[in-house]
Amino acid sequence: MSFELSTGELARMSNLEGNAALTSAVTLQVVSNIQPLAAQQANAAAPSGGPSRYRCMVFDGEQTAIAVLPSHLAPLIEEAKISRYTVLKISKGNVSKKARTNEPPMVLIIIMEAEVLGTLSEKLGPTQKRDPSVPAQAPAPPVPEPVQNQYQQPQYQQRNFGGTAPPAQASSSSFMSRVGENKPSFSGAIQAPMHQGPRPMTHPIKDLNPYQNKWTICARVTQKSAIKTWSKPNSQGRLFSVNLLDDSSEIRATVFTQQVDMFYPILEVGKVYYVSNAQVKMARQQFSNLSNQYELTFDAGTIVEQCADPTGVPQEHFDFIPISSLTRFEKGSVVDVIGIVQHVEEITEITMKTDNRKVAKRELSVVDKSGFLVRVTLWGEEAKSFDAPGEPVVAFKGIRVNDFGGRSLSLPGSGSMAVSPDIPEAHTLRGWYDAEGRSASFSKFEGGSSAGGSGGDGASRFEEQLKTMAQIRDENLGMGEAAAFFNVKGTIVFVRTTSLAYPACPTAECNKKVSVDSSGLWRCEKCDRSFDAPEHRYIFSINVSDDTGQNWLRCFDDVGRGLFGCPAGELVELQQTDEAQFMQRVQEVTYREYMFRCKARNEMFNDTSRLGITAVSLRPVDYAAESKRLARLVDMYT
Repeated sequence: MSFELSTGELARMSNLEGNAALTSAVTLQVVSNIQPLAAQQANAAAPSGGPSRYRCMVFDGEQTAIAVLPSHLAPLIEEAKISRYTVLKISKGNVSKKARTNEPPMVLIIIMEAEVLGTLSEKLGPTQKRDPSVPAQAPAPPVPEPVQNQYQQPQYQQRNFGGTAPPAQASSSSFMSRVGENKPSFSGAIQAPMHQGPRPMTHPIKDLNPYQNKWTICARVTQKSAIKTWSKPNSQGRLFSVNLLDDSSEIRATVFTQQVDMFYPILEVGKVYYVSNAQVKMARQQFSNLSNQYELTFDAGTIVEQCADPTGVPQEHFDFIPISSLTRFEKGSVVDVIGIVQHVEEITEITMKTDNRKVAKRELSVVDKSGFLVRVTLWGEEAKSFDAPGEPVVAFKGIRVNDFGGRSLSLPGSGSMAVSPDIPEAHTLRGWYDAEGRSASFSKFEGGSSAGGSGGDGASRFEEQLKTMAQIRDENLGMGEAAAFFNVKGTIVFVRTTSLAYPACPTAECNKKVSVDSSGLWRCEKCDRSFDAPEHRYIFSINVSDDTGQNWLRCFDDVGRGLFGCPAGELVELQQTDEAQFMQRVQEVTYREYMFRCKARNEMFNDTSRLGITAVSLRPVDYAAESKRLARLVDMYT
């Protein structure tokens, strides 16, 4: 006995007006793994016995559609009598459809009655017939829930930053090595349906915005995270994210609980897809390693189809900046950097304040052709697994800028790095370092200034950026569109103590202000968590004067700790319990001279433009070095 698919039936269904019932039986083939509906997954821990429904992709020989299988067929699914490549004769059901830009609508079939004709070992074509009596491979049972820690890796490519190096060369440093043990297990290799018909009209990623409803992008998956779990007081779920790249830009896409099992196995690193009907939202930069102001969220109506001709879609995209330009970026900015690792510190452990969890930490010293050295911090598994002897070239994507020590870099969980990547920038940097860079001296970011190496370049840069209070005013520093960075030597003449610190969220890298809720706990709206006590962080103003004038400088936590020599919480407690001792601590830092690294920018307050100056860092004046500097100035004018 043989059977044939109902070729063209799905195209006919896509032309139906609104919802409709099937008027005649159709023969379709299941071409994906069968997944439980999202509502069942959310209640997986509930006692069994209720009706179960499943979903899958079905194929008529030309097109695919989504099908929902009824509860009375659940025993056949659980016994693997209905699985991938099973042919069904559907005699009763309802049809609806989802519109798509420049393409036929996606058909959704709610199956009411169906008969199992047989299970094959492969996907049928429009003219193919199969006899179920021919031996076929045993079908894999359905996977109702991803199994952690028993991962059968899908057939996606290892990320190698656009080169042709084999995966082994990037095993310890590529993004895919960052995907931990939280990987789902899938029976068989699931692939997105191949786009049928002519190439659709596509939209560049750089032009996506929340005000567009109809668009299709053609993009390559360059990064894919592990499936993570999240939990809130009233809900919990799972998510994963991918980075999508076309020739215009790159954007992050996040998939949440209901769609995780549908999209995780079909989105493969290195492959190119057509994506449409996703939501465009403002990006949450704290979770992203991209600079795009928007991100995508996949939902039930999102359509993902594999592109048969990926010509013109790049493999990887970097926006490398020179290390010397880090002072132009705000704290928390995400950048791409490539450099030579000159020194690797031993691994250490720190204890997180929130849950006493120990986290591995390792610091690298990285240099580049701009003549600067920056400290890079690796965390967790990246810190433990980093092993790259011989001063290698390392490319960092999505690394975060910090202002500790002037400027430093930290690799977040969303970032990635590659050791000795096969890209032109890496080869150029390696050639320069081997020819002349190894013997060069490099300037460092120290206290926000460019304190130089042995060659004196750092000292000259510091002098070039040293300004008086009068020069800040006369040169209109910071009054343009961009912020201005400069150095100031001045004396603190007043510390404003009426608002010295604020209660902050103790979660690492959050720092948002918390408030007391009705239960007496400290509530962080950003983290959606409550804590027994906050972690106070400095935020105050000081008046700094030199022989040409004075200015108010805003100070934050790093500067406050450096100035008072203690955490903000300790000083707040002293202010509340011993006013005299508190004022003595304030007097100890008043009428003392410091070197300040400052950032100035034009700010609007009550519709009035004014200059705001922030102390990025400070350090006591080194009078020996300052005497030599002044002596050089005297020599210049005598």
